[in-house]
Amino acid sequence: MSLNAKRPIALSVAVDELHLGRLPQVIEACRAAGLQIDQVLSEIGVLTGKIDAAALEELRRVAGVASVEIEREVGLPGSDDPPD
Repeated sequence: MSLNAKRPIALSVAVDELHLGRLPQVIEACRAAGLQIDQVLSEIGVLTGKIDAAALEELRRVAGVASVEIEREVGLPGSDDPPD
């Protein structure tokens, strides 16, 4: 997958179990790394949002971040695509 540094990347961030009790601090650190948070699912320790590709590695290094998963775009074939 090619990441365009000019376009924000939609993603989800999983917070590790050891940091769930400090979720507000993890959220602030993610924001400081460049994450624009859309949603906080505190019950399961997941954040969703967008970030510039250039800041992705910094987000992955935030204390408490267990994983970062980039959303994948899924689409149906266009009407001008030949059938299989």
